[in-house]
Amino acid sequence: MKKVILLIVLIAAAVWYFDISRRMTEAAVRESYQTQVEALQRFDAEPLCDSLDKGYSESVVMRGASAPAKMQDKATACAELTRTLRRFKTLSERTAGMIEPDYDYEIQSITLSPDRKQATVEISSTMRIGDMTLARSHSVEHLIRRLGRIRNTGGESTVWTYQGE
Repeated sequence: MKKVILLIVLIAAAVWYFDISRRMTEAAVRESYQTQVEALQRFDAEPLCDSLDKGYSESVVMRGASAPAKMQDKATACAELTRTLRRFKTLSERTAGMIEPDYDYEIQSITLSPDRKQATVEISSTMRIGDMTLARSHSVEHLIRRLGRIRNTGGESTVWTYQGE
């Protein structure tokens, strides 16, 4: 009897790990992006870095800057994100919160694979300080879900940067 119960528990755990914990819904994807924006607003890079899969790889094309297209892995993306959020936090603290970036995003499409274990998301975002737009981006991101958490495996982004007058 103990063996049968143990076998049932093992089968249930395997089904959860290999199937149920890897399925996504559009609502879960949208919630994941909202959580990321909230982390940006708190200047907290840690949850953003945690959402990147270990094999993360993204192609970034910068427009409006003299930088060439580049590939980013997880370590590079996290280092850049941490540095940027640290600078914005310092700016906000030194101005008593009067100068803080505002983030806006729009999900254009979410395409789930038939087994709902992968998603491709087309998203546009804008970063502003006051009425001044600092950057806009358009991305196609590829998502998976591991152990119940949605992870970004990479994609392609085009970023337009603007300089103030």
